[in-house]
Amino acid sequence: MASISNQAQVSFSYAGGTTQTNNSNIVTSTMLDEYGISIVKTASKDCYRPGDTITFYIQVQNTGCCSLKNFQISDTLGENSYLSYVNGSARVIVDGILINITPTSTPETLNFTIPDRLDRETGFVLLYNVTISANIPESINELTNTATVTGIPCCCTTEPPITVTDTTTATISKCEYAEVLITKQASSDTYCSDDEIDYFITLTNTGTIDATNVVVTDVLPTGFVTTDIFMQNNNQTYHFLPSEYTIDDANLLTLPNATGTAILVPAVAPGIDNTTRIIIHGHV
Repeated sequence: MASISNQAQVSFSYAGGTTQTNNSNIVTSTMLDEYGISIVKTASKDCYRPGDTITFYIQVQNTGCCSLKNFQISDTLGENSYLSYVNGSARVIVDGILINITPTSTPETLNFTIPDRLDRETGFVLLYNVTISANIPESINELTNTATVTGIPCCCTTEPPITVTDTTTATISKCEYAEVLITKQASSDTYCSDDEIDYFITLTNTGTIDATNVVVTDVLPTGFVTTDIFMQNNNQTYHFLPSEYTIDDANLLTLPNATGTAILVPAVAPGIDNTTRIIIHGHV
C-alpha cells in the first residue's frame, strides 16, 4: 500500500499588519493495492478446560480495490487431535445472512469453500465449533492453529488464475482453575448398635491450580457420634481438634470451622497427589 499526503496554506493581511501565512493539518490518504485480503481468527473463550466446546470466528475482509470471489479457507486443527470439529456447527455470515456450510475435512485440517463475491471493503465471517479432548495431557499449556484464506479476482482470466492469500493464527491457553470432586464411602455397609464406623471423604482436584478455602459439610446420620477426624494428603496425616470443626443439633458437620486448619487440595503436578482424604471416625 502507498500513501499520499498534502497540506493547505492560507495567507492573509489586515490593516496595519504584515502578510501572514498559516498551514493546515496534513491529510494522508492510503492507496489500496489492486488485490488484497485479510483474515483474522478469534475464539469464544480466552482459555480452555479439557472437554470444553469453543467457537472459532474467522473474519475475512477484501482490503483491495477489486472484487474477489471463490474463497478457500484451510484451518488446521493440529496433528495431535486435541481439537475435534463439531459436525454441523459451521456457518457463514454474508450480508447479514447466516448460512450453514459443510467443510471437507481430515483429522488435521478443515477446508471450506465460499463462492460468494466480496466487493471492496466488504467481508464475511465463518464460525464453527470444536471440542477440546478430555484427555489432553497436563503438559500442554496452549493450543495454536492456523487458518489460511485464498481468493480469486472477479476479473481474472489468466490460467492459472491469480490468487490472493492471507494467514492468521489463534492461540488458546490452558485455564488456571481448581475443580474439586467429592466422593464418600463407609467402612461397612452394615452395622449394629455401638459399632464403630469410619466415613471416608475423598476430594480430588482435577484443575490446574491448588484449591484453597475448601469447606466440607456432611449431614451425619442421626445418632452418629463423631470421635475423631483426620486429613491425609501426600503421605501426611493431620488430626483435627474438636475446636476446629462444628457439629450442630441436626448433626451437620462443617469442616473446618472459621478457626480450623485449612484444607488444601493440590492440583495435578509431578510427584504430587491431587487427592485429599478426610476420615470421620465415630460410632452409632
